[in-house]
Amino acid sequence: MKRKIILLAISLICSLAVDAQNIVYVYGDVAADGTLPSGNKEPFHQMRLNDEGDLGMSGFKKALEAVECTVSEVYDQEIVINVEFLKSIDVLILGSNQRVFVEAEAKALKRWVKNGGGVITWSDSGFGGEYSIVGVDNEVGRISDNVLMEQFGMYFLTDNGAGNYLVNEYTQDHFINKNNKHKGVAFRGEGVSFVRVSKPAVILAKAQEGGLGGRLVVNSNDGEFNENTDVALAIAEIGKGRVIGVFDRNLFWNAGAGTRLSHSDNSVFAQRIVLWAAGIEDEQRFANDTNALVSAINTPPTITIDYTYSKTDNSLAITAVITDEDKDAISPEIMWEQVEGPANSVFENNNPNTTTPRIFMPQAGKYVFKARILDGEFEINKFLDYERK
Repeated sequence: MKRKIILLAISLICSLAVDAQNIVYVYGDVAADGTLPSGNKEPFHQMRLNDEGDLGMSGFKKALEAVECTVSEVYDQEIVINVEFLKSIDVLILGSNQRVFVEAEAKALKRWVKNGGGVITWSDSGFGGEYSIVGVDNEVGRISDNVLMEQFGMYFLTDNGAGNYLVNEYTQDHFINKNNKHKGVAFRGEGVSFVRVSKPAVILAKAQEGGLGGRLVVNSNDGEFNENTDVALAIAEIGKGRVIGVFDRNLFWNAGAGTRLSHSDNSVFAQRIVLWAAGIEDEQRFANDTNALVSAINTPPTITIDYTYSKTDNSLAITAVITDEDKDAISPEIMWEQVEGPANSVFENNNPNTTTPRIFMPQAGKYVFKARILDGEFEINKFLDYERK
């Protein structure tokens, strides 16, 4: 009897090990000024899995672990994509990478996908440095991705810096959207890099702003926007494998500009794309999510607003601090708008949905701006008056 119990325990452990999907996340290293690697400078937006700060991915890692995945990370400069590297991986995520991969690596990746591997990719100008220094239209991140992804019919465009987007309408019922193409799973983006699709990729979600005001445009580097090819979410099934292209990275980090993991269904979206890429369409994975947030009492946040004026470009750099100390599952959101003024102001990167907007005032006169803060059932309005001389 004792021997049978031991064998049963070993069998159970082996079964659990087989069922846990091995997810490997690729990160890069760049300084704010575009220096590659960052060297003795501060790394910029690495989005590391163990980073619990606003721009970290610790929440993303926990979300995947909650649906029975094991998640680890590798530095892009320390890997070679080949048979040996890929042999124990179920899903490869191209995260904040900048390295320009070679043709042999692209071929190895395609062979691996055909045999059942999964790939998920997103791009961002931040993977080339701070946009205010290197420009929102720098192409470092997308070049790195496109070397590998173009063969799957997914070509990442340059960051458009054009505002905020809510995606909740899909082209078909699918595991990723809970088999409900109409608002089954909603996910967000801010300043996005649309995916330009061609065969064998197909569109799962078209470009859309969902009421958040993001402009359906592409960067001038990429010609004209085409609603039939420039999309928010693309998928491809290649042999036994699966590939996914997502239009933004912001929805996956702990708390950043425009959106974060706790907004909309971003966390569930992250879980579902990883499981689908791994070839798993099992709703039971979600029933066992012991890290799911539980409801708690919601209390109104406190808001403080400060600003500095730049005479050089007639702009206001605003900093809003939202302090939300309750324990519920709701993250406050902020939306700015101009309610009075002699001319229409311009929000930098067409982004009014941030705690740190920069607003350009084209003419002299009095301007009034309103910040609308939403926190569950609470709506709080704060006003900022400024007289430009």
